[in-house]
Amino acid sequence: MPESYNLAELLIWVQENAFVLLVSGVVLFSFARWAVRGPSVPGPSDPGPIPRAPAGARSSQSLKVLEGGDPQLVRSLRKTIEDLKSESSSLFSYFMLLPDLTKRINSIKEKRKVAPLMIEMLNYIFEPKKIIIFYAVEAHKVLFVGGLKGFERTGSMKLGDLVKYGEGRIGWIARSGAQDAMDRTNFELEERSAGASFDIQAHANFEMELCAPIRHNNALLGVISVGGIRRRPPKAEKRLVEMVADLGAMALTNIFQFNKIQAAANTDGLTQLHNKGYFQKRFTEELTKAQQGRYPVSIFIFDIDYFKKYNDAHGHLAGDECLKRVAKVIRDAAREDDVAARYGGEEFIIILPNTDRDNAMLAAEKFRVAIEAETFTPPHPVNPGGKVTISGGIGTYPDDGMDATSIISKADAGLYEAKKKGRNRIGVCTSQPELSPAGTHSP
Repeated sequence: MPESYNLAELLIWVQENAFVLLVSGVVLFSFARWAVRGPSVPGPSDPGPIPRAPAGARSSQSLKVLEGGDPQLVRSLRKTIEDLKSESSSLFSYFMLLPDLTKRINSIKEKRKVAPLMIEMLNYIFEPKKIIIFYAVEAHKVLFVGGLKGFERTGSMKLGDLVKYGEGRIGWIARSGAQDAMDRTNFELEERSAGASFDIQAHANFEMELCAPIRHNNALLGVISVGGIRRRPPKAEKRLVEMVADLGAMALTNIFQFNKIQAAANTDGLTQLHNKGYFQKRFTEELTKAQQGRYPVSIFIFDIDYFKKYNDAHGHLAGDECLKRVAKVIRDAAREDDVAARYGGEEFIIILPNTDRDNAMLAAEKFRVAIEAETFTPPHPVNPGGKVTISGGIGTYPDDGMDATSIISKADAGLYEAKKKGRNRIGVCTSQPELSPAGTHSP
């Protein structure tokens, strides 16, 4: 985007514009009167100067002087001034709504809601037939459609469709690093001066009349495309689409920062897994979904065998590295929907959505084997071969209870069973466990 423009100045322009246009109309009509009738000379009976009419009535008085002249010229001039008044009124209304629109876009916390509000703004300003809001995926050098209007019948463009950087006008804006909005004239100049080619058959029906990059601190966040414009604000089209792009950039940046802060609040600082608070919230949500969908959900809880002896032998820094290494193995072995968290100390817990008891045992065994196969430096001072191993237990809804406390207690009891039987295994508790806080196991 260009350097921040003065919004107050633009607001003032809009407020004054209707009057300026009307004054221009008076001059134009006076010239037309002179051209059609010739200059008039006041006679003896001339009543003198006409009293000054209110600003809103001047254009009507100016039109009256053309009565009896060329009817086609009268109609043309009347239409011109009405169009100008309508455009000025529309822009004035938009800027009166701008504070509310800014407040709404700043309150959005989900990326998927930004594009519809940008489309609402663009529709209010330009009344275009077609709008596409693209989001950038910088790592893959592609743009994907995050919102659109006007493609319902043809289906030629859908949510999620991709455009590569450098492909057509949209892709050119992404690849070139363009900072400003561009219209057809700008693209034609670019074709002539730089030899750029924008002819892409797949984009033929986009009707791209205005394109603007959505940027924040030079980073590309997306691109706006507007076509089939039915309302053209005089001399302000590009500045207005840039304003919408700036508001979109502000919203997307706020969402990114909000998600970043939220992620930090939900993340264990050492292992970068989720923390206990996030696990508790998420497990409650998963249980609710499982109850509504009538499918199972399991958890796997485990801790590192003889971790205190590892710490005592090698020091707490080595112990921290061991915890981080275990966390990495968990992330690598987890399925896409699994939710892994550090539960406390050397204890970890994993939510296994849509997983019954038998499959939870298989998943838990996969984690156990993956950790045992990992090489840790320094080696464990007690375990055979210096291996770092884990012991754990599972709990399943609805087999082991209908609420989080019952299911966690069952998994906790399975962990105790694994320790009793020699560690480095997944334990199963067949009896009903007593409800007690987790995280109190012996090391």
